[in-house]
Amino acid sequence: MKKILLGVLAAAIAASALVGGALANNGKTSAQVVGVVRIDSTDPTIAQVTARYSCQPGAPGSTAAAHLFVSVKQNADRTADPAVATEGAGFGGLVAAWSQSHPTDQVVCDGKVHVQTFEVHQGLDEESGFPTGYGALAKGWGYVQFCLFGGDGTYTASQVFQRVQS
Repeated sequence: MKKILLGVLAAAIAASALVGGALANNGKTSAQVVGVVRIDSTDPTIAQVTARYSCQPGAPGSTAAAHLFVSVKQNADRTADPAVATEGAGFGGLVAAWSQSHPTDQVVCDGKVHVQTFEVHQGLDEESGFPTGYGALAKGWGYVQFCLFGGDGTYTASQVFQRVQS
């Protein structure tokens, strides 16, 4: 009986260590786009992208800040065309629709996992003055880029073709 109790106790300790390790701050920056991209019902140049992410704050006293870039690009046929994923496809005019944002002020870098929805839209980039998109997003497939720099300078990106819905 003693051996059985010791075995159960050892298994319980091992399980709690596994669970504790899975929930602990692992010091990594990670991101994954989840769900579909939703087009704003009143403006097809605006969409919502949901992602699961985790990032670390900068060191105490550091001026380093997190930075986020979110983009949705589509070809004319709204298919999962690899050409849409090439570097510069948005700026190069290779896509029919492109909306992007830098919602850095919305990202929370505290070492915890967050699931959050971010808006992408068109306009002019405040820093560079360059356009942040053109064309109307439509139902089909879109290439989504969710690129995140944590406050500690670590980088991750989730770049995937995702369903786009109205």
